[in-house]
Amino acid sequence: MTTEAYTEHSLTDAQREQCLEGIDRDTYVTLPITLPTSTIECANAYIDTHCAQIPAAVAAERGFSETNIVERDPVFRELLTYKPALQLSYDIFGPMFHLGQDKWTRKCRAVDGHDPQALIWHSDGPLGFPEVDGRCPLHTLRFGYFMSDALEDDCGTLEVIRGSHHKKILHAQESIHRRPFTRPRDDDFVTGHVIVKGKAGTIIAFHNAIWHRALPNLTDTPRTIVYFQYCPTMMHPLHRPVPYEGDMSHFTAEERWLLGEPRSPNSWVIGSEEDRARMDRFRRSAESSNRR
Repeated sequence: MTTEAYTEHSLTDAQREQCLEGIDRDTYVTLPITLPTSTIECANAYIDTHCAQIPAAVAAERGFSETNIVERDPVFRELLTYKPALQLSYDIFGPMFHLGQDKWTRKCRAVDGHDPQALIWHSDGPLGFPEVDGRCPLHTLRFGYFMSDALEDDCGTLEVIRGSHHKKILHAQESIHRRPFTRPRDDDFVTGHVIVKGKAGTIIAFHNAIWHRALPNLTDTPRTIVYFQYCPTMMHPLHRPVPYEGDMSHFTAEERWLLGEPRSPNSWVIGSEEDRARMDRFRRSAESSNRR
């Protein structure tokens, strides 16, 4: 393991603006920074240990993955409050956002083409949100942290349709009246198709409406990625009970807020000035100066 000291990363206001422009144009963006080697090594050490304990038959049927990982190892607690991710989340949602999902997946070489973690084209829910000006609103922002190199076309990495939040909605209604789902034409999945590649440490952020998939890994190199997703506090997390049921005494005020500590009903939707202050350090520098 490296002895590299942890230094908190931060995006400048200009980098934040460029990232938001990229998401608005392409539905996803690669962040202009990479994870420290020490973070990658610590995450992979935990995942290696976890995978070694899973019977081969179970792995063949379900693959390797785990949700609700913040409590599993300090490295995931570090990623929970990874500043660049929370800076961009603040830009999009303001201070009233929390953790929507935390998970990791590892895809090993597919056996006879079978990969239980392969995914067909889809966009992320929730189902039934109406369109806004013909587009699915951005209600979750997901960050993918590459914990292994993903440099080959057939390594099972993420594939996306660039700009697909401008296309026909996969998970939204056209109006408040529900309409039957119609699958887009096959050629819609060709235009703007991108295989997202990168070395370990690459970080991507993407809009919930992005069309994406993950084909089987046909290489000998396991592909590992960690996902953290954020959403408005009025939305329920995907895998967690809210309010949080575990012991929160050892978490910081920011971590407790993101994990959904018990709070008044009003604090889930509107919040008090004290609630909104929890995320203060993720404001833009100019905005923070104006508040003072």
